[in-house]
Amino acid sequence: MALEALKEGHRKALGVVGEMERAAALVKQRGDTGTAAAILRGLLDFLENDQRVHFLQEEEGLFLYLGVIIGEGPLQAMIGEHESYWKAIANLKGMLRAPGDGAALAQLVTHITAMLRGHIEKEESAYFPMAESRLSPQRLKEVDEEMATIAGRR
Repeated sequence: MALEALKEGHRKALGVVGEMERAAALVKQRGDTGTAAAILRGLLDFLENDQRVHFLQEEEGLFLYLGVIIGEGPLQAMIGEHESYWKAIANLKGMLRAPGDGAALAQLVTHITAMLRGHIEKEESAYFPMAESRLSPQRLKEVDEEMATIAGRR
């Protein structure tokens, strides 16, 4: 069940993505930057903290084990997506300090949600099935233990 924790993290992230899309729609459809900013501020804890743990579980858990089998190149691309996510979240935090430009805020939120959806899709359709089929039960257990250790550091 090593990957179940990551899949659960994806389900939670997709729920947050839905809320972010709702916030972006408020700006696009009604020009309601204030309500959108309030929604987004309420999601920042998840976006910063829960996602940080999730990404660390991938990078320091699953990706290390999977990298031995498939090589580092594809996984470096995934880590690059994590880095792009952090840059976008830093931009979002800056915009939320003074959310004056609603169009820019909606555009950034749309970018973050598309990035997260795409990232999750790649992991769910390619990397997780590959790990489940190519890592031994013992390795999957080790991944699970490593991810629990990472989550415990939070």
